[in-house]
Order: sequence, then C-alpha cells, then structure tokens
Amino acid sequence: MSVPAEIAGQSIAPGAPMRVIAEIGLNHNGDPSLAHRLVDACADAGAWAVKLQVFDADELLVADAPAPVHVQAASLRAFFGRFELADEAYADLVQHARDRQLAVIATAFDSRSVEMLDGLGIDAFKVASGDLTHVMLIEQVARTGRPVVLSTGMSNEGDVWNAIDWAVGSGARSLALLHCVSAYPTPDAQQNLRAVGTLAGEYKLPTGLSDHGMGGDAALLAYAQGATLYERHVHLPGTDAIDAPVSSSPEQLRDIVDRLARAHAATGEGRRAPMPAEVANIVPSRRGLYARRAIAAGARIEAADVAALRPQGALGAEYARALIGARAPRAIAAGAAFEPADLGPHSDGGGHRDPA
Repeated sequence: MSVPAEIAGQSIAPGAPMRVIAEIGLNHNGDPSLAHRLVDACADAGAWAVKLQVFDADELLVADAPAPVHVQAASLRAFFGRFELADEAYADLVQHARDRQLAVIATAFDSRSVEMLDGLGIDAFKVASGDLTHVMLIEQVARTGRPVVLSTGMSNEGDVWNAIDWAVGSGARSLALLHCVSAYPTPDAQQNLRAVGTLAGEYKLPTGLSDHGMGGDAALLAYAQGATLYERHVHLPGTDAIDAPVSSSPEQLRDIVDRLARAHAATGEGRRAPMPAEVANIVPSRRGLYARRAIAAGARIEAADVAALRPQGALGAEYARALIGARAPRAIAAGAAFEPADLGPHSDGGGHRDPA
C-alpha cells in the first residue's frame, strides 16, 4: 500500500530504528501533576514518543455497564470517569512533551476528543483495538490528515482490511499497524509475535507491537520480525497505577530502549562485505601459498611443493589450483611466499571470484 511511512518527520518504514512509544494511558490516576511526572520519566528513559488516552466516559460506555469486582466502582462509566482530564490539562501535557523533544501520539475515543487533539497539533492518532470496527471514528481520525496507527487486537484479517480501507479512503496520509493481544497481561504462549511479520507481509504497511506482556522481552522479538514501532505502558512505582501489571518502570523502559538501539546497530545493512572492525584480521587469519622446498627456475610446481599457511602473504590460498602445474619463473627458496608472477602469463587466476 503506497502511503508515506513517517510520524513526526521520522521514518517508520522497514529498516528504520525501532521507535519506542511510552504509553501513559490511565497510569496518571486522573492527576495532571502525575501525568507530567510521567512525561518527564518517559523522556528521561529515552522514549521517542509519549502516548495519551483521551475520552469522555459518557461517550464511551452505556450508563449501567457493570464494573468488575476489582474496579470498586458502581459502573465502568464511573470508573473511567476517574481518569478524565480537562482539555487544558491535555494542552499542557502536549506542550510539556514537545519541550522534552517527545513526539505526541494520542488515542481518541470519541468525536470531540478527536477535534480537541487535532487542534493541539498532535503528531499522530492511534485507534484502539476495541475501535478497529468503529468506522465513523476511523474516518474522522483519517480526515485530520494526521498519521494513523491502527491497533489490531481481537481482530481477524477482514477487520484489518476494512479499517485500512476506511482510513485510506478518508485521506490518511500515513498509516501503520500494531500487533496487539488484548489480554492484560498477555500470557507468553499467546503473544503470537510472528503476527508482526504477518502484518507486514500481508498489508505492506509499517508494523509494530503494542506489548501487554509481563516485562519487555517481546520488544527484541518484535524487532526481529520487522517491527519499527514498540508501545509499552509506563508507570511510576508506588503510585498505584491501574495498569501497573502490564507496565514498565522508567528504569525498565530505559533498558528496553537501550537493547533495541543495540539490536538496530547490530542489524547492519545486510551486504556481505568485510566490516571495518575485521579488516585488520584478514591478512593474519587467511592463508597464503608458500614453498615447502626449494624450486628451481623453470621447474614445474607440484602440489607437494605448496603449503597453505598463515599469514596470507603475497598470494592467497585461493590461487592454489592456478599455481600448481605452472612453471616457476624464478628460483624460489624453501619457505618463501609465492607471488602473483609465479602463476605464469596464461593463468586465469584459478577461477575464483573477485569481490564485486
């Protein structure tokens, strides 16, 4: 699918460095000051972007949606209402993130939130897995012209294709997919990380992982599958964050960022050629051709006359077949290195391939 692959001016195309998105989510507990502390923690940990969730509980849930026992609220609407922030608070958070050189991505769960976030000039919208079938929301987000990241938890291939069609048809200028398993936490055996590669191959879009597993071990595996986006919830220990079981501390996030940076550096460009660090080892490690015994000028060079020894010397071991059977153009002392001139005037170099 031909759409630009970048967010906040940074490439998210295959081969790009892994972009780490630190998800604040509900871990601010409805407290703007805690949200600002989380922004700082995400920046200090080396995240590329911070992600916010913006919703109006009345527009998200029916009034009598029952709350699970552990939520300790009369209804899910009442529960989520605890985590709403004022528009001014979001504006301050977006500015704070920009001041800390973070890209800003936000999940909007309703039309008014889309309009508010668009007005703040965020860098990209994310569509939550639960809204992958919400055609009106996807089309509205796409019409902003901002990059759109679609999370694919609980979906099948048809759901993903529909969401892509809606987004592209409504003008999405950049589009990416996140593999996600919407279980909190996700059991290791159900992470299904190979789906990252499946998404990239099937839909030809930048892909990533929204990680709800225990710890951040999935990040490197997702990178190996071609992911260029990695989203992980972040919490501050001791703040009773609601999503702490699927979140990383700032220290853990820093470790993930560092490991991904090392993995990207180690991946390289894929071309088979000597690396700078190994060039100095070529001559001492490769074998050259040496005379086992003295050879008179004009004598035929036999296999028994030739030893392949380190270091490489003037004539590499790859020329052995061309050398054997040639007439020595000079007297060669025992132990002396053979030279290119010893191959004779009609040698083809032994049929080996020179580097392209």
